[in-house]
Amino acid sequence: MTHFPCGAVNKLAEAIRRTGSQLSVGLEPCAAYLPAGFSPDVKGYERFLRTVIDATVGIVAAYKFNLAFFEALGPPGWELLFKIRRVLPDDVLIIADAKRGDIGTTAEHYARALYDELGADSATVNPLMGRDSAEPFLAHADKLTYFLVLTSNPGAQDFLIPGGLYRSIASGVSSWNSRGNCGAVVGATRPGRVAEIRGLMPEIPFLIPGIGAQGGDLEVVAREGRGSSASSRTQARLLFHVTRGVLPLKSDAGDASAIIRAKTGEWNSRVTAALDGRGA
Repeated sequence: MTHFPCGAVNKLAEAIRRTGSQLSVGLEPCAAYLPAGFSPDVKGYERFLRTVIDATVGIVAAYKFNLAFFEALGPPGWELLFKIRRVLPDDVLIIADAKRGDIGTTAEHYARALYDELGADSATVNPLMGRDSAEPFLAHADKLTYFLVLTSNPGAQDFLIPGGLYRSIASGVSSWNSRGNCGAVVGATRPGRVAEIRGLMPEIPFLIPGIGAQGGDLEVVAREGRGSSASSRTQARLLFHVTRGVLPLKSDAGDASAIIRAKTGEWNSRVTAALDGRGA
């Protein structure tokens, strides 16, 4: 197996090898996401998140906390975040989706909060304030920091796409990768541009949201994200993210855990087929 200089990247590569999955599953306490029988309170959210974890353990390579959902619950939400972090398996990548970005002294505290206190292996960071705001995260050499390069939301058309700002970010982040611990968030809703970004960042791990509820083109993005030099799915270091896509619909009847596990298996099969060039 290829060895990477960053411990978190090695952890991800090993998780991909062990599980056969290149899927990240979201952990978000949200009333709209709750299956029938789960109460929209902290106890119900804890039961829901534990159900998601129990249903997917061993068949996904990563879990991603969206911190906003926990923060919105106030102090009980922070307690829930740390409680759920403690029950996650040690052999998968844990991503703190916080999209932090600020001046160096503040960024140092953000990095400490996510990497040292929460114990995340990875975090999402907004790079727009430049290298000095990124360095406190990159100084954690064994952590994988995913920088926002081209996001999956419609608002990417406001600033990131006009004038090719995303290209400048991609080139800049590549130049920061001396420790081998830079990653990039590249939305699946931007087929055609993913190949261009891969060309600018041939060695950078990609975190790819937008293949589920946002309707990204999985097959095209998988092909473009591999890049011409990728000889295997693991070496390409592509991680695809879903949250709502693995959850039961309000109309789904039956055991929530079984439904989540089945839907996760379906996504794993789709991702594997797309990466192998076989389509859905």
